[in-house]
Amino acid sequence: RAIFLTSLTTVAGLSPLLLEKSRQAQFLKPMAISISYGIIIATFLTLLMLPLLLSAGNSIKVFIKWMKTGDKITKEEVERANIELNSEKDALQ
Repeated sequence: RAIFLTSLTTVAGLSPLLLEKSRQAQFLKPMAISISYGIIIATFLTLLMLPLLLSAGNSIKVFIKWMKTGDKITKEEVERANIELNSEKDALQ
């Protein structure tokens, strides 16, 4: 939520510059346009595409592991962070 609100307020803050008709503002419009669209695209990629791609990658790992072993495997079992956490717990014991 914080990333979305920050992006929204930044684009809203640049909107008066984008809508300005004066001659001085015409020199700043390309900068405001590139910042606004860059923030919009980066927010979309960060909040929507990245989680989808990570989830798809995890599902592919589960499928490959299932094809190799034939056992039903959960997504948590193939997640690298969980594997490393479990190995650290085992090393401490």
